[in-house]
Amino acid sequence: VVSEPVQFCPSGGNGLCYSIAVPTSSANAGSGNIYFQLKAPTSFQWVALGTGSSMAGSNIFLMYQDGKGNLTLSPRTGVAHTEPKFDTSDTAARLTLLAGSGVSSDGETMTANVVCSNCQSWSGGEMSLASTSAGWIGAWKAGSSLATTDQAATITYHDDHAQFKVDLTKASVSSDSNPFTTSRNNEGGGGSGSGSGTGSSGGPGGSGGSGGSSPGGVTPTGGFAKPTMLVAHGAIMGLVFVLLYPLGSIVMPLLGRWWLHAAFQTVAFCLMWAGFALGYVTADKFGFLWTQPHAIFGTVVVALLGLQPFLGFVHHQQFIKTRRRGAVSYIHIWWGRLLMALGVINGGLGLKLAKEENGPVIAYGVGAGVVYLAYIGYKTGVFFRDGTSARHSSKESNGGAQMEHGAPHEVNHEKASLVPSYYLLCGWRLMASSGVLSNHVISQPSARKAVAAVSRLAMRNAVPARTFMAPTVSRRADFVQELYLKELKAYKPAPIKETDSVGQVATFSVPKTPKSPEEADLASSLKEYESMAVEVEGQEGAAAGQAAPVVEDWLVEEEEEEAHH
Repeated sequence: VVSEPVQFCPSGGNGLCYSIAVPTSSANAGSGNIYFQLKAPTSFQWVALGTGSSMAGSNIFLMYQDGKGNLTLSPRTGVAHTEPKFDTSDTAARLTLLAGSGVSSDGETMTANVVCSNCQSWSGGEMSLASTSAGWIGAWKAGSSLATTDQAATITYHDDHAQFKVDLTKASVSSDSNPFTTSRNNEGGGGSGSGSGTGSSGGPGGSGGSGGSSPGGVTPTGGFAKPTMLVAHGAIMGLVFVLLYPLGSIVMPLLGRWWLHAAFQTVAFCLMWAGFALGYVTADKFGFLWTQPHAIFGTVVVALLGLQPFLGFVHHQQFIKTRRRGAVSYIHIWWGRLLMALGVINGGLGLKLAKEENGPVIAYGVGAGVVYLAYIGYKTGVFFRDGTSARHSSKESNGGAQMEHGAPHEVNHEKASLVPSYYLLCGWRLMASSGVLSNHVISQPSARKAVAAVSRLAMRNAVPARTFMAPTVSRRADFVQELYLKELKAYKPAPIKETDSVGQVATFSVPKTPKSPEEADLASSLKEYESMAVEVEGQEGAAAGQAAPVVEDWLVEEEEEEAHH
C-alpha cells in the first residue's frame, strides 16, 4: 500500500508541522533519498528537525529566513544541551532545498521542502529507513527573522521542543521525487532557498502543502531529559531561598543565639553560590546567560546577597557595644528579607524558562507560599510581642536588657532586687574578713570603706520591682551593686579544703591572691566603686534634707571589739 508523507504538528507549535516521506526504493535498499518538510509561520525565528532520540549526537536540519524572501538550511550536529554546531565534516547531511521552498507570497508562512541523500547514517548514529519506530526530534524559537544566509549563524535557546517516533513504513511513497508539490491544498506562490552540500535549488511553486494526515505513524514520546546541572541548580536554589534562608532568619528571635543564626545562614550562603555556579555554566552552554530575565535577575540577586555577611558582622559588632540596633542593623534585616523574596520570584522565572510541567510549578508555588506566609506570620507575632514587652517593661520592671534580635529578657523583679543585695553583702564580708582584698591589692582602710558603704546600700536597696527607667538615686545604687557582683564573680578565688589524716575536712582557707594585671584592675575598680557608693549615699541624704552621712566602718568597729576581748 502506497501512503502519503506522515505529518506531525506538535502541541504548542502554533501552526508548526513536520512531514516525512521515504521512497519505497530507499526503504528496500536501506539507503538513499529521504524527504521531509518543515513548515511554520514567519513569526518563528528558526525551526529545526533532527534524527535521533535525543539532542546529543543527533543529525539536525535548521531552517531560518535569509532576509530576501528565501530560506537558509543548515545541517548541524547536536552537542548535548548546547547550541548545535554547523557540520562541515565528510559525514555531514547532504541536503537540497526543493521546489516549493521559501516564504509564501503573503509573507505569513515559510516552508522548506528538503531531500537528504545520506540521512540513514551520520557521525552520531544511524537510522533504518524501514524502521517502525525511528526516533525524531524537533525544536523551535519565535522571534524576528535572522535575515542571513550564513549557515553557521548563532541561534538562541529554543522556546519549546518535541520528541517523537515515526513508523517509516507508513511514510512510504512510490516515487523518488518531491512528494510535497503534489500534495493536496497546495497554494500558489514562489520561493527558493539555499542548501548545503549539493548547493541550492529553487524555483517557482507552491508554498508547500502540508500533505494529508497519516492514519497513525507518529507517536509523541515527550521532551528531552533535562541536563543534570540544570536540575541540580534548580534544586539547590529552591532549597536555599524557599527553606534555608527563612529558617535561618527566625533562628535568632526563636532561640536567641546569634552564632547559630550566623552558622545556619553561612551554610545557606555557600549553597547559594554553588547553585549559582551550576546555573552560570548551564546558562552559558544554552546561550541565554545575558539574554533571559531569569539569568540576569538571578545574577543581580546573588551579587547583592554577597553583602549580607558583612552587614551582619557590622551589625553584631555595633550591638555588642551599644546593646541596641542601629542603622546597619535594620539595613541587614530588611536587605535580607527583600532579596529572599526576590529570589523566590526568580525561581518562578526559572521554572518558566525550563518549560517545566504544571506539577513542579504548582508544587514550587504552594511550598513557597506556605513557608513565606508562616514566616511573615511569625515575624509579625514577634514584632507585636516585643512591642508589648517593651511597654510593660518601661512601666513595671527594671527595664530588662534588650536581646540582639530585639526581644527583651524576662526579669524576676523581686529576685533581681533582693538576691543580689544578699549575696553582695555576704560575699564582701567574706572577702574582707579573709584578707583577699587587702592582700597587696588595695589598702585595708579603702577596702573597709567600700565594703561598709556598699553593704549598707545593698541592704537599703533590697526593694522589689524598682524601675530603672527614671534616673533616680536608687537606680544608681543598684548599678553600683551590680558592678560589685561582677567583680566578685570574676576575681573571687575558690576556697581550698584542708583535711586531716583520716580524710575529714578540718578547715577552709582562702589562698592569697597572686599578683597579676587583674589585681590592678580590681583595685582601680574598687576605688571607683567606693567613691560612687559614698556619692550615692550623699545624694540620698541630700534628697531627704540631711547632710551627707559619714560612712561608718562597721568592720573596723568589730575588729576593735575583738581586740578588746
